[in-house]
Amino acid sequence: MSKISPKAERRERIIESALKIFAEKGFQDATISEISKAAGVSDATVYEYFNSKEELLFTIPEDITVETIRETERVMPFLRGAESKLRAIVQSYVTIYEQNPEYANLIMLHLKTNRNFLRTRAFEVVRDAARMLLECIKEGIETGTFRKNTDPYLVRSIILGTIEHLCTRKHLQGQPENMLSQVDPMVDLILSGIRAPQEQQNISIHLHMTGTAKAPETITIVPEERKP
Repeated sequence: MSKISPKAERRERIIESALKIFAEKGFQDATISEISKAAGVSDATVYEYFNSKEELLFTIPEDITVETIRETERVMPFLRGAESKLRAIVQSYVTIYEQNPEYANLIMLHLKTNRNFLRTRAFEVVRDAARMLLECIKEGIETGTFRKNTDPYLVRSIILGTIEHLCTRKHLQGQPENMLSQVDPMVDLILSGIRAPQEQQNISIHLHMTGTAKAPETITIVPEERKP
């Protein structure tokens, strides 16, 4: 395992300190001096790594999202079917927010409404994560796992919107206590709406009876509809 360099270690300390202060005070009220002091470096050192406070802000989601994507991509080859992949991706989204409440607050309360963020490399990385979810939904449609008339963009919006709502509600009201407990109910609800119906097959049984009793030549049994 390679040892982290002093330069990389300083950069990581600055980002971690910035995340904490931005989440606590908000972007506008936070200062570079507060961040540098918390990181144990000078103001000049912060500017060696980042040209501005805003650039530092935008770097935070880029670094965290890249690592999350890598972890998810390592798991994907071991999962079979669009449903399993969809559940894993949602799990990764919620896990990162549950385990990093300061990051969740930063994303939901500060970056979502920042127009400049939409023009950054960090936003492109965040879009890559959302694209992974979209491709999973499209795979389910193509393989017949999900309904053919499913709108993958709408389903993705429903999923991400629900996660955003859970994060915001937890920040403002403290509920749900554990967002991970909501993953399975949410995914099950989504899947019940987009899962392709299974075709029913009638089973015919031919009976040959002796004697005078009359019976239908064929009895057709329709199996009960399988519940998801």
